[in-house]
Amino acid sequence: MYQFDTILPPFTNREDYFLTLAVNDDDTLEPVDLSGITLATPGVSLTASAWTVTDGAIVTSSATQFTIPAFPVTGGTAANNLAALAITVGTNLAIKAGDPIKIADTATGKNFVTGYVTSYTASNGALVVQVGYTFQFEIRRGGPRNNGMGYIPWWDWGTPDDLGPLLTANYGNGYLSLISNNIVQILIPESVVKTLGSTGEFAPSEGDAPGTYKAALTGTDSVNTRQLLSASQPILYGGVTI
Repeated sequence: MYQFDTILPPFTNREDYFLTLAVNDDDTLEPVDLSGITLATPGVSLTASAWTVTDGAIVTSSATQFTIPAFPVTGGTAANNLAALAITVGTNLAIKAGDPIKIADTATGKNFVTGYVTSYTASNGALVVQVGYTFQFEIRRGGPRNNGMGYIPWWDWGTPDDLGPLLTANYGNGYLSLISNNIVQILIPESVVKTLGSTGEFAPSEGDAPGTYKAALTGTDSVNTRQLLSASQPILYGGVTI
């Protein structure tokens, strides 16, 4: 599952940034389900308004209509992810935040989602669940290369993080999608990628390549957070632009 000291394929800052990552169990090599979605007919979404909700020994029902999406699971203006699925269930139940939960269609039980409770209001039965993982991908400046000039005073503990990300991709900005149970796709358009210019203290020299950056991806199901990727990302200075 974890990728450390990985060197990613180089991109130029004059093209779309396109990266596809598969997440598999370290021991069994089996795909890790990041979606929390099971459909009786793969590729066909299901909309229903009768659900059986199970939280451990607690079984209740919901008449809230929602759709279990087929892949890809996306964000942005075409949002169909269930990162904050809000439904109404029975009142005065012993449901609490962090509980694992399953919501299945009552008609067949073959279409269902799994996730964790984000919140539950006992007085009115309002339940919010995060289904599957949400993700945050970032490209940050890489560290400097010391060419024998001695100690670099601005390079010290915490400096890289303090500089913040240069590019990000997540459900919120629409640059990230889940195209299968365990496959994350990142697509950042050229209009954004070209902001990685060739100047500044992190560039090797004026007019040269922007250099090697750090790329990382985290995922969280609201209870567990995992670093799914930590890598070096070469970005070359592209000579052609649209």
